[in-house]
Amino acid sequence: MARRSTSLLLAVLALAAATAALVAPPAAHAEIDGPCQATIAGENIAAKDVSATGEPITVEESARVPVTMSAPRPITMLKVEIEFAGISWTVHDEPTEGTSWAKTVNIADYSKYGVGLYKIVGSSSGQAFSCTGAALVEVDGNPLTTVAGLVGLGLAIVGALGVLWVAVRGPGGAPVVGAVLGFLLGAGVAVLLQQFAIVYPTMIVALIALGAGALLGMVCGLFGRSGPKY
Repeated sequence: MARRSTSLLLAVLALAAATAALVAPPAAHAEIDGPCQATIAGENIAAKDVSATGEPITVEESARVPVTMSAPRPITMLKVEIEFAGISWTVHDEPTEGTSWAKTVNIADYSKYGVGLYKIVGSSSGQAFSCTGAALVEVDGNPLTTVAGLVGLGLAIVGALGVLWVAVRGPGGAPVVGAVLGFLLGAGVAVLLQQFAIVYPTMIVALIALGAGALLGMVCGLFGRSGPKY
């Protein structure tokens, strides 16, 4: 049992390492699409890497972060979104005027649920042009004091213990159960990687983590040996 527990722990660590490694493409700097310049927290986003393991702009969990964009021609519409695992929600969307705009994002509105890595996307449009820019933002804080951090930890623990149980009790419907429990393990690992600012969860990252976890659980179910029946 001790050997299997150790093996599973190593497998979980390998899952986290593999997820981080598989989603670490070559550095890809942010591109501002259109004739605009943009900053987040005073930093030029064109110089920032926005890949899953890119270089984030670090802010405090209680900070108010300014997002700005300027263009050589008048801007008529501005929009600011926060993105997580391929899902985005709008925090500002309204008409504007002039050749520049600024919006302050109150990080405290979101950090009470979780910290770690997020993507902020700003977009503007005007007569015959549009601009979009994005950058990673790291919300600095303790993940284990947030809802998301605790949920991620809970999923990882439940999934790991469940996969261990499947591995010990062995086949007999276990592959399906193992896949479900491994899915939970993968979800927990992905959330913890994001909360500890190790990997930003793009849609591809999320799919890799969930798929790898489910595969690990299925394999444990297929090749585990029957343990004591209680």
